[in-house]
Amino acid sequence: MLRALIALCLSAAAAHAADGAQSRGIGFSPDARYFAFEQYGIQDGSGSAYSEIFVLDTTSNSWVKGTPIRVRGEEGEGDIAHTREKAEQLASAIVDHLKVTGAFDTLVHMPFTEIIAERRLVRFSRYYASMGTTESYDALGSYELRVKDLAVPRPVDCPDADFITIVGMELSIKNVKTGAVKIISKDSDIPKTRYCPHGYDIEAIFAPTAYGLEKDPLVVLIGVYSRGFEGSDRRFIAVPFELFE
Repeated sequence: MLRALIALCLSAAAAHAADGAQSRGIGFSPDARYFAFEQYGIQDGSGSAYSEIFVLDTTSNSWVKGTPIRVRGEEGEGDIAHTREKAEQLASAIVDHLKVTGAFDTLVHMPFTEIIAERRLVRFSRYYASMGTTESYDALGSYELRVKDLAVPRPVDCPDADFITIVGMELSIKNVKTGAVKIISKDSDIPKTRYCPHGYDIEAIFAPTAYGLEKDPLVVLIGVYSRGFEGSDRRFIAVPFELFE
């Protein structure tokens, strides 16, 4: 009986060992050119807390100079609150200088703990539709965002490529009313900043709250799966895009 209980505990621990990051939107700048978000969690293997704050230039689709801010706790130090607070302090000068605030709308949010059948396709609208029915949203204007795996040349620096299929990403958006489809992003190879990915899904979509902007950039967080110390880890990449008729 005791052996069975120990085996059960070890099995449960292994099931929770892989590292899935949580996400937090921080906000847009007043002109919506800049967007900041955080990913954080407990690192598999070491048990260390981590927090990373990214500031995206939505015009150039690149990280603002000096970011991302990355903070790691000591090995086995799982004080996530302290680690996140330190990262926030380090990022505050850049965030304050760009006037990035908490003014944003969360259009989609699907953390890994939300158990759903389809994580690679979401249907959403930019604004609230009265009654909240599918028909009312479609009349107002709704969209489908889809991410799918894409075959790309095998990276030379991925040690797991012999037994894991490394894939790129294609991200597309469809205007449900008109049927028009646009490709937002399509990999031709694996960026060096994206470690040996073998799968993708959708985490969240954020939009600026302000009205009357010259541009209305939305940002999608894409979950990126790669082999970690004790299973598949999940981190995020941010991709800006705009809606269309």
